[in-house]
Amino acid sequence: MPSRVVPIRISGGASSITVRRPAGVAARVHLKGWASQFVFDDETFSTIGSDVRMQGPGFNGSGPCYDIEVANSASMVTITAG
Repeated sequence: MPSRVVPIRISGGASSITVRRPAGVAARVHLKGWASQFVFDDETFSTIGSDVRMQGPGFNGSGPCYDIEVANSASMVTITAG
């Protein structure tokens, strides 16, 4: 369980990217590239990208939370709580 804002930066191409965070911890994501399929918590999007920003319910930029940036493209990007 984080006690502050946890920045996660992912760069470089990948076929599949998955980020799992503890249940109850909010997240914000910035997808700079594109994804054939993008899952953010319970929402699924197809062919999405080029500067997309989303944040989950309860996100507070001062923490504790995850601040995720995906700089390049991937076939599948999944950001989920578990």
